[in-house]
Amino acid sequence: MKINEEVIFTDQLLHHRSVGSQIEETRRSWEERCSWFPAAQRELYGRYSQIYKECLRTYGNDHFEYYANRNRLREEYRVNTNSYRDRQARDSQISMDHINFYKASKTSNSEYGSVRPMHLFKVF
Repeated sequence: MKINEEVIFTDQLLHHRSVGSQIEETRRSWEERCSWFPAAQRELYGRYSQIYKECLRTYGNDHFEYYANRNRLREEYRVNTNSYRDRQARDSQISMDHINFYKASKTSNSEYGSVRPMHLFKVF
């Protein structure tokens, strides 16, 4: 025996049928008209590095670096620019001698800090 809350009226049934048919119609029209888009998008996004290399070759380093800085391109697209090479050379020349005096403390209340105080501010 049904309770009053479980009674389904014809208006509700027609509404559910129309919603269900609309969902099927939407899915079918998307598959017809738009299903090509995700594959094309993946292909074009995969070509970004190639397109940026062509732009660098076509417009030169100065214009491309201006564009890259303005649009904040990722480092992976700036590999062939002069500023990237200069930054890599500069980073490789930085001395790491200040790490020589680092040591881990033996216990938590042992030595103060991990660098001897006289070498704390001697970075380079």
